[in-house]
Amino acid sequence: MNRWYGGMVHEPGHAFGLPDAASTDGTCMSASFYGYPSCTFDQTQKNGILNGPYGAFLS
Repeated sequence: MNRWYGGMVHEPGHAFGLPDAASTDGTCMSASFYGYPSCTFDQTQKNGILNGPYGAFLS
């Protein structure tokens, strides 16, 4: 089940403009989403979401 929950965090990240992470770095945008809830968005990814095309909607 964690893989499905992690995927429900990972895929909206793409919708908000984030690419896949280059390595398994513990973020939800890497293969670490399989280990949900142990994955997080790093600050760069959070900034990318807020500064992306839908950031005004989220803030």
